Amino acid sequence: MEDRNKISSKAAWIGVFANAILAAMKIFVGLFFKSMAVLADGIDTSTDIFTSLVTLVSSKISNRPPDKTHPYGHERVEAIAAKVVSFVIFYAGANLMISSIRRIVSGEHILIVGILPLLISLVSVAVKTWLFLYKYRVGKKIKSYAFIADALNMRNDILISSTVFAGLVLNKIGLLWVDGIVALIISVMIIKTAFEIFKETSYELMDGMTSFDIYDQIFKAVKDVQGAANPHKVRVRQVGYKYFVDMDIEVSGAMSVQQGHDIATQVKRAIIEQNDRIADVMVHVEPIGNVEREAYGLSQHQVSDGGGEN
Repeated sequence: MEDRNKISSKAAWIGVFANAILAAMKIFVGLFFKSMAVLADGIDTSTDIFTSLVTLVSSKISNRPPDKTHPYGHERVEAIAAKVVSFVIFYAGANLMISSIRRIVSGEHILIVGILPLLISLVSVAVKTWLFLYKYRVGKKIKSYAFIADALNMRNDILISSTVFAGLVLNKIGLLWVDGIVALIISVMIIKTAFEIFKETSYELMDGMTSFDIYDQIFKAVKDVQGAANPHKVRVRQVGYKYFVDMDIEVSGAMSVQQGHDIATQVKRAIIEQNDRIADVMVHVEPIGNVEREAYGLSQHQVSDGGGEN
């Protein structure tokens, strides 16, 4: 846990400083050379400073151990942080879209002079590419939604800066209206990224799953435990980078409570060994042939069919 905290803090601070330098350069160049596209790129990068700070704070909170008010731990704060990031990104994109449309409608087209705007855009592409690769690798390594969301935002920035560069080139050859159009395109990209991040984190906050691989691992583990039958009512809850599993199994009705408990313990151990992200498993024992109307959880055939309803 300590290593995870160090890795996340280092990555977040790198993001803060890199984006702060880039944002200052872009905003200065955008204002001085009167380029709406470069200024828009600078505003977008400014939001990245905030998102990096959000991931820094959330990673520190998520590393706290479980307590009385948070028995499952604090890891889900990273999904909340990613939600906050999506709102900030959307706000920046919406404001940029409005200002871009106003400039296009008013016909305020200006020739961008000098090569500094072009150089800034190229530097931005290089730095954002490195930040995307670095933060995405960190996010995958520590299983952090907040870092992965921040990395995907960096990836979007690569496309934005590339589009700005292309727009500046076209502006210099006489297509003055391109600068405003590029700013509008950037605003659409920003808003799209915000929606994607919002949608992805909704699954975790609603205890949903986008992949059933973890269920396959659970059923495989139970199959290897002698005496355990019919794993069903399986529910997997994702909390940050951890999984918590609730499930029912059936054992012989002739067994003692102790024997049934021993089999449940073996099932728990076998499941945790399948995936190091599984933090805890709650196993309920029933006699073989027990029939109940069970509204929650999945059985093996439902997972094979794609997770249909009971």
